[in-house]
Order: sequence, then C-alpha cells, then structure tokens
Amino acid sequence: MSARPSVRRSRLLATAVAVAATAAALAPTAAFAADTPSGDPAAKPLVATLAQAPGQGPLTRSGDGADLTMTVTNNSDQAQPFHPSVAVTPVGSAPANWQWIDFSATAISAPDTYGLRTWSGTNEFAGAVLPLNSMASTPFTVPAHTTYSWKVSFKLTAALPADDTAVNVALRNDLGDSTDSDPLNLPVAAPTGAFYQTFDGFSGTVRFQQPLETTLNLLNNGASTSTVHPTLRFGDGTRQSPATLKLEVWHDDAWVTVAGSDNTWRLPPVPGGLDSGASHQYRLRLSLVDFDRSGSSYFSDQLSLTSTTDRGPVENSVKYYLDLDGTPAG
Repeated sequence: MSARPSVRRSRLLATAVAVAATAAALAPTAAFAADTPSGDPAAKPLVATLAQAPGQGPLTRSGDGADLTMTVTNNSDQAQPFHPSVAVTPVGSAPANWQWIDFSATAISAPDTYGLRTWSGTNEFAGAVLPLNSMASTPFTVPAHTTYSWKVSFKLTAALPADDTAVNVALRNDLGDSTDSDPLNLPVAAPTGAFYQTFDGFSGTVRFQQPLETTLNLLNNGASTSTVHPTLRFGDGTRQSPATLKLEVWHDDAWVTVAGSDNTWRLPPVPGGLDSGASHQYRLRLSLVDFDRSGSSYFSDQLSLTSTTDRGPVENSVKYYLDLDGTPAG
C-alpha cells in the first residue's frame, strides 16, 4: 500500500516535472548562444528573417500574444544547415519565475517542426525551432535555392514583472551561416489585473494528525489595487473528494481557522491591497478532518487559487499537488 501515493503523485506531477526537467536540462548554452560567428554577410549562404504579423497589437499578460513568421532562404548551390532559435528578452526587470512565457513553433513551408522552450538560470528565454522528433542540437537542412518558413508564437503570463513595457525578440542561428534580420521590439500593454500565484514547493501529503504547511505567494504584476480577497480551493470541482480538510492561516503570531465548505475557502483580505509589483504571502496549514474510506484510502488533487478575485484574474497555472492519506492514525 505504501507505493500507491507515490504512483498517484507521479501521474499528477508528470506535466510539471517534464517542463521543469526541460528547463534544467536544455537551458540555453552554446547551442543557443546570443553571439554568432562574425564574417562577411555577403559570404553567408542563408538569409533569415523574423517578421510580425500585420496589425500586431501590444502584448498583454495572460492575453494577446504574438504570431511571427520566420523564413530562411538558401541562395547557394549546396544544401545548408540552419539551427534557429527565437530569444525573447523583457525590457525592464528580469522575471523571477521561468513560467513568464509560453512558446510554440509550426512549419508553414518546411519539414515537420516543434518548438522547444529553454531557460537559463536567470530565466532568460530562447525558443528553439527544431525538426520534429529531433534532439536540441539537430539543425534543419535547407536545400539549395529553397526557402523555408515557420510560424512562431509566444504569449506572456502574469509572471512578467509589472515594469516590463516591451520585449525584444531576436532571431538567432548559432551556426553563423545566415544573415539575420534586426531584432523586433514589441510593446507590452500597461497591466491591469495580473495576479500570479506560486507556492513554496510543488507537492506534499496530509495525514490524520500530520498537517501540512506551505506558503502561498500572491504577486500583483498589474495595476495597484485596493483590498484583494482571493479564494483557495482543493480540486477544480470535476472530481468528488472523499476528504474534508481544515484550513488555517498564520495571523498575528497564531493559527487562525478559515471558514469554508467543499474544501473551498475565502482567504483573509490582503490589508491595504497590493501595489503594482508587490506581493503578499499566506502561510497555510491544512489538516485532514474526515476521509471516506469506502473506496481507496488515498486521494490526490491540486491546491490552487480560483482563477478570479474581486480585483481581477489570477494566473494559476502553477499549482500545488496535494496527496491525502486517509489511513487511520495510530
């Protein structure tokens, strides 16, 4: 029986772990370096461009993104390798979380393609454009006198700092055999509602007489706002939980019980609201009150704020994975 929570947690954590592993293992190194070998542009066999779509408007956090067209033309009489990536750099503060951007790439007139998101240790981002099912180091091969094109898209999340007013978007080819177009500067709309949640840690287990503590961080990357009243929920309502949980919040040097029902609780308001760029921490303690063991003695689901507050939406893609162990204490 002791292996069952581990198996269940592995399923729930699959997506988060896979993304985190990609970020750690495939972070930009020499393969996607910002600097390319110097040389006479006229002698380079490839010409590469990155262009925004007509009518491209300002980017918005957790809203409108950018659709760009990347092309490469081989003007030589021989096939040439092409190993592109698209670097997106905020103009302003560096993001504190790597989840500030989403990215994809698809072929328009090119071999089947996928986009690989990569981050450095300081959350710098480069989206690699690669042949489908290939390793990160595999280039495209562009036939002689041929043009390939791709659609590359990205969206910004509420994790982008409030003072970032634009992003710089640059085409890179680390093989250095292309003349590349100049970087683009895309404006980011002044933020309105842009709350972002994170937790200290990714997962934990609650047992009878063994409560769990974690900290919920609520970051406001939108406009300054008055009193914020967020709601915390275990699960998303699609599955019936066999358990009843008790929630306490650390307040004035003591644990205070938060009233709720159906494992949903309206958290205490943030005193005075949140200025733009400010954050508030809720120290939480969850206890197992009751567990229906007519089925399994174990249950897992996600702990998260609901997607809206009385002051705007919450970007809640980063959730806390909570295992419940209903085995009787003792």
